[in-house]
Formats: sequence, structure tokens, C-alpha cells
Amino acid sequence: MARRSGLSVPRAVTQSRRRSLLLRIEEHGLPAVLDAIERIGRSRFCRGENDRGWRADLDFLCQPKSFVSILEGKYDDRPLQQSQSPPRPQSPSMQRHHDIHARLKRELYGEPDEQFAGQTVDLAAGDFRSH
Repeated sequence: MARRSGLSVPRAVTQSRRRSLLLRIEEHGLPAVLDAIERIGRSRFCRGENDRGWRADLDFLCQPKSFVSILEGKYDDRPLQQSQSPPRPQSPSMQRHHDIHARLKRELYGEPDEQFAGQTVDLAAGDFRSH
């Protein structure tokens, strides 16, 4: 199951590991242990996609605190969200820059709709006259 989930496969199931795993099964039931293993397998963080390359293993699964955290969804992938913080206000000098740029653009080209008001273009006929 670990290999299928992309997790590290234990080389040996020591007496301590066996005891810890049996305690988790006794406390939470086999379905919960299988659910925890599946959750670890679906978690990018637990599969090593983190800043340290750490991957969950059997010892992590069997720790009482880790086990409960896994079941509670602490390691579940979260949907990626866009920044929910409001846009930063511009500095006064940057705002002046944008205002001057907009004013120059209006003076050079007129209002956006004003520049092309009443003009039509027939590309097929090559007719670029104002009508």
C-alpha cells in the first residue's frame, strides 16, 4: 500500500512498529488506519512535495498525535486560492506617474472611443476611409 501511494516502504517491521500499528488499529479500528494510509498517499506534503523533501513513513503514521492529525485532515491538500488580501495602495509618486501617463495618453490620442468615432474599416475591400 505504501509503494502504491508513493510513500517510503519500511524495510523492517520491528516489534516497536508492530506494537504501535496494532495500538492504532485497536484505538481507531482497521478502516481508520486504512483511511489514514490513503490520506497520506493523497497528500502532496506527505509524499515529499515540501521545502525539505520530507516524506511520511510508517513511524509517522503510528505516532498517536500524527495519526489523529492525519484523520482530522491536517495534511490534506488544500485548494489553491488566489491572494485574498486587498491590493496594496500605490505610493503617491506612483499614483502621480499613472495620472500623468493617463493625461498624456488622452491629450495625444483623445478619449479611447473618440479617436475612432464614425470610422469604419472594410478590410476585404481595403477601404480605410472615414464614413
